[in-house]
Amino acid sequence: MPEISLSDKIRRTEFLGREFLTWMMFRSARDEGVFRMNEGDVIEVMFEKALTLEGENPAREMSSIKVDDPTDSEEVLLSLRLNKKVSRARITVIADSREYHLLLDAPTLSLRGVKLPDLVAIDPIEALAEQSSTLTDIEDIIHRLFIQFVRMRLDTAAWAEETGADSKWLSASKAT
Repeated sequence: MPEISLSDKIRRTEFLGREFLTWMMFRSARDEGVFRMNEGDVIEVMFEKALTLEGENPAREMSSIKVDDPTDSEEVLLSLRLNKKVSRARITVIADSREYHLLLDAPTLSLRGVKLPDLVAIDPIEALAEQSSTLTDIEDIIHRLFIQFVRMRLDTAAWAEETGADSKWLSASKAT
């Protein structure tokens, strides 16, 4: 059996990243940014000003939107109603009283432009170690959110319930 290239793997699974970001946006709007993790802790996720949405054909169906609150933007909600999914989002994540700002890309779930919480270390070597540790922390947080999403996505009943709630949210926001 031939080996699948990394680019083929990304292309075949990138829909999951878009679904993940769209799910996070829905949950962030519905639950006021609060994600209760299976381990019992809480992670807050807020969507910031910049957001990119894509349809089935990204070359023709891409929208880049800059608004104060994307979860409450009529333009964003209309794009979601047209079956576009979030493909890139600027988000703020708060976990363990630490605040991170970053751009999250859906196809590879790569973190870009990460602004870490203020460092405590004064010594340059310790500061570098702390910065590395803090960057690993935000990667782990995004990974945990993704794992929670994938578990729900694989549970047919839970996913049907979640997508039903998503549809109700979109319909309700249309009426307001």
